[in-house]
Amino acid sequence: MPTSVSSSGSQRDLRIDFFRGLALLFIFVDHVPDNVLGRLTLRNFGFADAAEVFVLLAGFSAVLAYGRTFEGQGFKAGFARVFDRVRDIYLWHLALILVCGIGLTLATTYFGNFAYMHNIGVHVFVEDPTRSTVLAALLVNQPNSLNILPLYVVLMLFWMPFVLWLLPRNPWQALVLSLGMWSAANLLSANLPSLQHPQGWVFNPFAWQLLITVGALTAHFNRQGKIPFSRPLMWASVGYLLFGFLFVAPWTQIPGFENARIFAPDMLGAIDKTYLSTWRLANVVALGYLALILLSPQSPWLTHPLARSSGHCGRHSLEIFCLGTVLSFVGWIVLVEAGYGLALQILVNFGGIGILVGAACLLAMRGRGTDWALVPAVRKYFVLPRSGAQQLQA
Repeated sequence: MPTSVSSSGSQRDLRIDFFRGLALLFIFVDHVPDNVLGRLTLRNFGFADAAEVFVLLAGFSAVLAYGRTFEGQGFKAGFARVFDRVRDIYLWHLALILVCGIGLTLATTYFGNFAYMHNIGVHVFVEDPTRSTVLAALLVNQPNSLNILPLYVVLMLFWMPFVLWLLPRNPWQALVLSLGMWSAANLLSANLPSLQHPQGWVFNPFAWQLLITVGALTAHFNRQGKIPFSRPLMWASVGYLLFGFLFVAPWTQIPGFENARIFAPDMLGAIDKTYLSTWRLANVVALGYLALILLSPQSPWLTHPLARSSGHCGRHSLEIFCLGTVLSFVGWIVLVEAGYGLALQILVNFGGIGILVGAACLLAMRGRGTDWALVPAVRKYFVLPRSGAQQLQA
């Protein structure tokens, strides 16, 4: 079976696509409320969830996609490429809000269940359409489950170009600056304003920039072969993940074991997601380190059909995330209206996963990147054709 080759001529790191695709499938499952399959996703086995994995890999893949442009052609050329990607994400985000807002409003009207609008927060478009639309365009209005793409827009536009420029010059300075911003955000409760949440963005960019920076720093050193295998560090990572597993205690979801906890739930205080708690950060970093040292970028099992299906999802992450978000709302409505029977939940989950994998495989067969998949008429007027080397996706 032929190996995957990036547009730069080097072999593509199949681990990134696989784990990013797996994170996307987890996100779909987690976004269906009260979903029985949601008990088997990453968030039930440690402090972090699929969102942390996704953001960490975003930083890693950004270096692979844009790093050589920043190094060889300078900041201006690198920023131009990053800006093209940011524009794609921004357009997809607005399109996703439009589709979900209209769909949930129609569902509310048809079924008479106002929870479909209010629980997600799209009711504001009906109550004050002009103001809500303007705030959505400014990324201040972020309906629930539609708030991770704004994080990408802000980080990729205002932070990652600086990091990508600084990495070959002084990578440790990038990490120190990132840690400083993360610490300040936690100490000062600094965040951006949000219409939906009084405390600010659910994914606070001042805190979450640390995770995408760690991913970028890891990719930078990995390209230089400077991340060696360390047995003590490996066992420390395993030990921390085991501690997280025991603390979260996933077995408490089994009938009869609800109170069988080893640690008190409040022992560690608030494991905050908005400000990227240290517990969550360490969890995803430990997972990333083990994947980096124990798995080869071209491991044979990554070419297995099931692994390749996940890889296709990861390679076309923008489309699959948006489609998965829409399908999660559809699945939620189906379960609310038809009942949360186990058979129907299994059907909704595997039906949705099947649609996502099928869509990703179709995109892979087209042999095109995400860039040309969104509204060709819009792309015609806003984006010039790119060379093959520019099609590598972040």
